[in-house]
Amino acid sequence: MKYKKAVILMSLSLAFLTLLGFSAYFLFNRTPADAAKPEVFNADTAMLAIFGAYNQKQQGVLLPEKNTMQWDIKQADTLATPLLVATYTEAGKNKGVLVIQRQQILDGVVEVSHATSAMISVYVFTYDGKQWVFEKGKKEVTAAGAHGEAPGGSLIRLGQDKYGLLFEGGDVHQGYTNDYAFIISLSDVKLLKVLDLSMGESNSGTCTDVVEEQEGMMQACWESASKLSFLQNGTDEYFTLKLSTTSNKPDEDSGKLAGKKQDEYFVHTASGYKPSKNQGQKTARPVPEAVVRQAGETQKLAVSIPNMQRK
Repeated sequence: MKYKKAVILMSLSLAFLTLLGFSAYFLFNRTPADAAKPEVFNADTAMLAIFGAYNQKQQGVLLPEKNTMQWDIKQADTLATPLLVATYTEAGKNKGVLVIQRQQILDGVVEVSHATSAMISVYVFTYDGKQWVFEKGKKEVTAAGAHGEAPGGSLIRLGQDKYGLLFEGGDVHQGYTNDYAFIISLSDVKLLKVLDLSMGESNSGTCTDVVEEQEGMMQACWESASKLSFLQNGTDEYFTLKLSTTSNKPDEDSGKLAGKKQDEYFVHTASGYKPSKNQGQKTARPVPEAVVRQAGETQKLAVSIPNMQRK
């Protein structure tokens, strides 16, 4: 008899707790926290939303994800870390972007050889008034960088209400330097790299300005440098991109240093930016640098540095 009373009391208690839970839901309009739809958007919550696991102390995810919490790097094949986290407003909606670099792990160590690049992933979220909801993403947008590190990126305006990511990097190889930039569009239907640019080069590691020393590997010094600017052409949704290059690189035929200035123009199309020969681009109105660069609020920007093994 006592056993039956205990069972009845327990059942009544469970029913009361269940009713209390439903009452709290209707009174306070609260639902259980969903890691995939964070209420606050930052590097930690965005990484957890994408992977379902995240080690805040190490600020990264080990793949397969099961190795993340105990940080078992010897059993992992990839290290994923947030490279850029930013918020912006597009078409009246609050958006958030998470850029991740994925680095290869070999025998428990992040690969940092000169020829090793990092894979760049991009994910976009939209705020629905309560939560940040996943909108679109791509695991492998492009591979870039050297020594296992991706180049630094920044959020920019590609138009009055169009956005993208600009990555700028460089490398040195056997005395020759090269600088580069590329753009990933956030406002197009798909997340794609839409433009690759050479931003300059030189032979600074194998040159001398002393004529008597110019023999064998030692050459006369030359360099080229490019600057990227943005132009508003009429009512176009996307800005026109202008690449201005100054170079004294030797002429391939004569071998003599030849000073040269060149302007190139690129316009947005459905398949990315394409070169434009339209002479009207020369009269387009320059867009202030602040308008392009101050596109939103950057919360986290990783600086490429020599990688170190994580413990």
